[in-house]
Amino acid sequence: MSPADVIRARDFGYRQQYDSALAITSAAIAGDPSDAAGYYWQAGIIQLLIYDSGRGGLADSFFGLSDRAVALCRQRLDQDPGDAQAHFYYGMTQLNRASFLGWQQRPLPAFKVLLGVAPHLNAALARDSSLTDARLGLGMIEYFKASSDRYTMGLRLLGSRKKAYAAIRPVADGEGLLKPAAEVMIAYMLKEDGDCEAAIGYSRRLLAAYPGNRSARRLTRDALFKSGQYAASVRVGAELDSAIPRAFPDDKYSIAENWVVCGKAYALMGKKEEARVRFDRVIAWEQYQDDVPWLPRYVREAKQWRKKLGE
Repeated sequence: MSPADVIRARDFGYRQQYDSALAITSAAIAGDPSDAAGYYWQAGIIQLLIYDSGRGGLADSFFGLSDRAVALCRQRLDQDPGDAQAHFYYGMTQLNRASFLGWQQRPLPAFKVLLGVAPHLNAALARDSSLTDARLGLGMIEYFKASSDRYTMGLRLLGSRKKAYAAIRPVADGEGLLKPAAEVMIAYMLKEDGDCEAAIGYSRRLLAAYPGNRSARRLTRDALFKSGQYAASVRVGAELDSAIPRAFPDDKYSIAENWVVCGKAYALMGKKEEARVRFDRVIAWEQYQDDVPWLPRYVREAKQWRKKLGE
């Protein structure tokens, strides 16, 4: 897959024009079915779509494409253990798999996959120093190991936040193919670690390149909420309350998440009625929670906050 085609597909993906992005990657796969890059990028576009829309039913497509990319990389490594590109795409495909397993709330399988990624990314960099995008993957591994107790019920792994930021920031500030992914990741890290203004800065930079990107808006909303800027968080939430149903009318995953965050912001501003309305909407979707990713968590949280507000 040519760099020009990768950039076109990536940019369509972050503009959330998924059909156009997938058309490019599908053409690349048809043109060279033996190239792991096409499968990696097509799986990545589908992963963006799932995170944006909550369409968990696309998981089989994501895993199937990832399996094919890994199999092709293994074939190349069997022939040449020093193949830097094969090491790179093997590692990055498995990294995306670990991230997706985490999104599916399967933390232990995610970490099992994650722990096998670094040797391939290190091998890629050792053999081809131009593959600087591998540093995004290595930084993500460091960060999730450092914060593993958040996701694995107390299991702690050795990792360094300092090393994570040092690896990812140059990718986010550079011009590589994974620059947008690095911007999303570092914004998430900064938000989680309490540097909300810096997180908002990276989210807004992503929005400047890809106006309207709903994932960047959600990161902005969450960072504003975490920093105590509740009115500003609600304003971004209001934009999402309009944008999400326009894109995906049945997306209960993203809509419920937005109502919970905005409900909490209204509650903390003392606007109890606005908060109740949003929590009650989420609770009314309890019947769908077996079919919608993360909805059980949002329903549970809405009930907890609704109880605090009283009647």
